[in-house]
Amino acid sequence: MPTNHTSSSSPEVWFVIPSASPEKCRKVLPIWQKMGYRTAVLQNFEKGDIPADLTVWSDTYPGWPSSVNWLCKNLLPTDCNLIVTGGDDMLPDPNHSAAQLADQFFSRFPDSFGVMQPHADEYLASRRYCGSPFLGRAFFSSMYQGTGPMFPNYHHNWADNELFWVAKAHNALWLRNDLSHYHDHFTRGRSNAQPAYWTSVKQRDLDDCLLYFARAQTGFAGSTPLDTPTSRNHPFNPDLIDKAEAVILAKQRLMGIALDNPYAQALSQALHTCHKNNQHRVAIFGLGAHTRIAAPALFSPPVEICCIIDDNPAHHNTRAWNIPVVSQAKALELNPDAVILSAAAVEDELWQSSEPLRTAGIPVMRLYASKQPQPA
Repeated sequence: MPTNHTSSSSPEVWFVIPSASPEKCRKVLPIWQKMGYRTAVLQNFEKGDIPADLTVWSDTYPGWPSSVNWLCKNLLPTDCNLIVTGGDDMLPDPNHSAAQLADQFFSRFPDSFGVMQPHADEYLASRRYCGSPFLGRAFFSSMYQGTGPMFPNYHHNWADNELFWVAKAHNALWLRNDLSHYHDHFTRGRSNAQPAYWTSVKQRDLDDCLLYFARAQTGFAGSTPLDTPTSRNHPFNPDLIDKAEAVILAKQRLMGIALDNPYAQALSQALHTCHKNNQHRVAIFGLGAHTRIAAPALFSPPVEICCIIDDNPAHHNTRAWNIPVVSQAKALELNPDAVILSAAAVEDELWQSSEPLRTAGIPVMRLYASKQPQPA
């Protein structure tokens, strides 16, 4: 039977998550609280009353790693020395109280510079990343030069993969195959519908994967902690990162593009929309990773692709897929009927950059921004 007793000498453990679903919080948070955890939630997308000890609202979703980083830095009590994070679909280990796991954590990491990940539930290849980790204060307050425990540039996925290898490189990772955090993910049961907010996660997953793949090649540059007496006891050892092992899941995701290429699908749909709108000469804006992955949509388009616009002068006067790559000024001379922004993670930046085209009266189409669910 679970033991729920928390001794007065045991530190409080906080369950710290972002959530877009008050319903899930009302279901899951009491289970964590029953096991002795305090709870802190950053709500977004849908606002509602939830049984959390601390709740704060965000008009937009900062992303999972940025949400956790913000909560650690701004909402948690300063005497909180241990957290566990994950999502509103994660359940606590049913056989150990928060106090018991805190005692075990600090027996292993007495200086609190550590990561402990339960791995008994292997759903979604969970043994290759830290999807629901316990994080000690010395770790979560110092990593990434004090930014927080996770690299903030990921939107939702792949930050937990980086956390796995960064913690391992600091010799601060404890994998617990004897503990279980059951992941009640919506894909686990056929009757579970995809939540509305998941659309934005899917749209950004490929960008997150490419970011992770690139960072794994460089040994996760920028993950250095603040220089403290504690962090000096845990120097970063790149030899502990098996680069081939680190990118296995990322390679599987990238190989899957051959069968399911969301970038090509989005671009192809936009080109067909142009055709229906009698926009027969179309320019593509952006020669980055998005366009290169979406390239199959350019092979038999329903309209003429008159040029690819790019703001990098090094690409001008070249060709890609036998299409001229030009500056915005040159594109204006070509007078396309429409321009499609080919980007996901930097679509906002391309939209701002395309102002001269819009000012000239050329319709500019975004692939993603208008489709992303907005917070309530």
